[in-house]
Amino acid sequence: MKKRDSSPKAARIATASLSVLLAVAIGTTCGATSYRSLICSTIGGTMYKTIDKANAEPLQASTDNGMSLDEWKKAADQLVEDVTSEGIVLLKNQNQTLPLAKGSKVTLFGRSSVDLVLGGTGAGNINTDYVVDLKSAMEDDGRFTINSTICNFYKTYDGKDGYVRSNGGYMGAKPEDIYTAEVPVSEYTDKVKQSYIDYNDAAIVVFSRVGGEASDMPTGAFGDGEKYLALQPAEEALLKEIKNSGAFDKIIAVINTSNAMELSWVDQEEYGIDACLWIGGVGQSGSRAVAKVLDGEVNPSGRLSDTYAADSFSSPAMQNFGDFTFTNANEINSSIGEANNGTKYVVYREGIYVGYRYYETRYSDGVTDPAGTNALSSAGAFVGDTWNYDNEVCYPFGYGLSYGAEDGLPFAQEVVSSKMSDDGLEMQVKVTNNGTAAGKNVVELYAQQPYTCGGIEKSAVQLVGFDKTDILEPGQSETVTITVPKKEFSSYDYRTDKTYVLDAGDYHFAIGNSAHDALNNILAAQGKTVEDGMDAEGDAEKVYLWNNAKKTLLNVSYSGDEVTNRFDDASLEYYGEDTDYLTRSDWSTFPESYTDLTATADMMAAIDAEGSYEPGSSDTSAIITGQDNQMTLAKMYGVPFDDTETWDKLLNQLTTEEMTRIVTGSALSTIPSIAYPAMFMKDGPQGNQLRTYVEDGTSATGFCGEVLRACSFNRDLMYEVGTAMGEDWYRTETVGAYTPAVNIHRTPYAGRNFEYYSEDGFLSGELATQEVEGLQNHGVICYIKHFALNDQETNRQGICTFSNEQAIREIYLKAFEKPFTEGKVKGSMGAFNRIGCTWAGAHSGLQKDVVRTEWGSTAILDTDIAINTTMQSVVGGLEGGNTMWATSGSVFYGYVVDKVPKDAKLLANMREACHVILYNVANSNGINGLSATAHVVSVTPYWEKLAYALIAVLSIADAVAAFFVVKNSKRKETL
Repeated sequence: MKKRDSSPKAARIATASLSVLLAVAIGTTCGATSYRSLICSTIGGTMYKTIDKANAEPLQASTDNGMSLDEWKKAADQLVEDVTSEGIVLLKNQNQTLPLAKGSKVTLFGRSSVDLVLGGTGAGNINTDYVVDLKSAMEDDGRFTINSTICNFYKTYDGKDGYVRSNGGYMGAKPEDIYTAEVPVSEYTDKVKQSYIDYNDAAIVVFSRVGGEASDMPTGAFGDGEKYLALQPAEEALLKEIKNSGAFDKIIAVINTSNAMELSWVDQEEYGIDACLWIGGVGQSGSRAVAKVLDGEVNPSGRLSDTYAADSFSSPAMQNFGDFTFTNANEINSSIGEANNGTKYVVYREGIYVGYRYYETRYSDGVTDPAGTNALSSAGAFVGDTWNYDNEVCYPFGYGLSYGAEDGLPFAQEVVSSKMSDDGLEMQVKVTNNGTAAGKNVVELYAQQPYTCGGIEKSAVQLVGFDKTDILEPGQSETVTITVPKKEFSSYDYRTDKTYVLDAGDYHFAIGNSAHDALNNILAAQGKTVEDGMDAEGDAEKVYLWNNAKKTLLNVSYSGDEVTNRFDDASLEYYGEDTDYLTRSDWSTFPESYTDLTATADMMAAIDAEGSYEPGSSDTSAIITGQDNQMTLAKMYGVPFDDTETWDKLLNQLTTEEMTRIVTGSALSTIPSIAYPAMFMKDGPQGNQLRTYVEDGTSATGFCGEVLRACSFNRDLMYEVGTAMGEDWYRTETVGAYTPAVNIHRTPYAGRNFEYYSEDGFLSGELATQEVEGLQNHGVICYIKHFALNDQETNRQGICTFSNEQAIREIYLKAFEKPFTEGKVKGSMGAFNRIGCTWAGAHSGLQKDVVRTEWGSTAILDTDIAINTTMQSVVGGLEGGNTMWATSGSVFYGYVVDKVPKDAKLLANMREACHVILYNVANSNGINGLSATAHVVSVTPYWEKLAYALIAVLSIADAVAAFFVVKNSKRKETL
């Protein structure tokens, strides 16, 4: 029998396989070239080279700090530890349980004890290569002896499928995929339990929660529990196991989360907790600070940047948090298209009463006028039948204890002098350490404005100033001076005067160890005592009283222009609906969820960003493009923004295609006509983790979380953080930094609270300004984010956010204002959400009226990641004042490039956007190494060359295989 020849079949299979591979290679390469800058920033590669035949001296807008890379890594690592040291908050220390004696034998409980939360997921991810685990930190230098048996048990415990502590990544997570992942006590082996007795000086129990981008924390059922910020059954069982074992001399709880957990259990007898530390997200080396606080080498000096409520659902904002859909969602989609993402909304019915402004104001009214205000009614009572502050709040904003005194308050603060001038208040406070341990102390200054029932809503107390002492030895004193501009204790009247107002009447300024403590001092100055319902006596000596004889309007902005209403369209009243905002004149107005909202025709028109744009003239001849003026970007270094003549020379060189590429491509691509090099912009608030050091290819520093940084209440330290970040961005050759993030902790369940500082806009803005200045002194362009009202992740892409102008200005824009005006931030990253019905990136009231007119800023206004050409309309966004779209892809470019030469208004907006972008880049480290005579030439990155080489090889192989198929076919025909 003749053997069958299999070569034709093999040739056909080879040809088909190679053809498929070739098609995949070509398709992948084409797609990759659209994201060339993103790929280069991730795996390396050069997109341009500079040529300077004149050999002119290159510019150097910034340099490194002179340290070797190894020296710098150690210094940055130490800074992470130092910040953590100052941010850790001592919440409880019964009978001076802490500090522990050095050498104590300790058992670490909780699965998170071997896997601390470092920050958050998504933009908060940290490379674990440098991370110091808690056990190692505590064993270092013989500090403690740690129970290895239980640590190893936690590390090797597998549990059920998916049983890993998680809250997703950049794309978020579903509730059913989120786990606290605490090991059930029933799984503890005899060997584990028998190990207690040898390490029984203290049981340290770690409780962790982690937030992430694109999804909020579960308020209902999730992977292994319910109500994520509550103590879970497995954790309750663990605490009871520890106490009932009778093995441990001391039980210490460590709260490892940036979101405000429910902590009433800390004082419940059944769990026997002696001390409690809040440590936040500790970054790569903060665990060393935790160990040093536990043994007393570091005296805790942190103060809470949020209110910790007994019930995490109890704030008025929580009643309108989450998923709300317009009743006529189908009509919206059919009218303006699903791509607008315009069917979701949220209503900020709480107005200004966010965080401590709610809890403290209601407490105050419960003391001064309980019957007239219904402050002690059942409305909004979550713990008990009627509202009671002590039941509702576990730990107030600004609270924190220290070592050195039985009550945890070793420092005495005395108002030395107070003076009010036309500029504002100056107060001097003497701080004395009366305790037995050296440490730092925070001075917190709060104000109370005069309030009239039915008038402008006002918080009973608000933070207006703070400072932190140096380390004070026992008996040592330091006097700090706090200055407060009058605007900080004014209110925004959006109804009548439509500007900031200093009402006539008495203003009280008080220091205190928390917002609550300061408020009690104010109430004492007003003659109130515990007999009137106060929960503790106040100290009137810590209060300064100032009377404003006549109402004053503060209607001149930072730039000298008028301050007036810019956000009328953000409120439902603009569309004829009633919001029924919470008012302190009647606390029975505690809000319910705003459901059954129907979008009107006007709302739908505003939601449709693309449809609301009216094109300009088709005659664009008045705008010069493509001119050769021999101008380069480097020649613009130091040229003022308003030097129109010089800037016109550069801008006139740009073609419409080049303008579009700059604006719709995050200014990442090379523009040879003006010698503009390719640049990189990267996250984030916890470090430049997606880039590596140029010198050795290792990851940059993983900083501790923003909440932990905020709890330091230390401006100088935040400047150091900013400077350190600037050093990392410089050493990784990254021009833009998507940090700091300053949105407000409107609720405790927001997924990205870990990368925002606080529930308080003043504190956030003060600290952010320092970080911005530190970063930008290294030539980095800071993109402060997310601008604005991006306070939840649920439905963030397109959600209509309704609020009133007072709340917008006093709560949400407050955190951005000082970084823009005094910090001179060079950029902002926008938000996915809408303000009212208008996408934030197209809201002219926000971007033109506030940023450009009132704040006088020339910052780049960028989008959040550009993913939806309809919702994030380029034409609508440019008309509304946006200047750049955050994408390295070509989708937005392709969507709009053909429209630009045919629309004079669009072209003018595009040109002005380029003016803003190029001005900021020309005054950043983006021009490092360029000279005025240098030219930039595009080159193909190494990976793209490899891809083309692979395509060439596959093409040849495919052709050869095809040749044999044809040859074998002809041979068969011959036979």
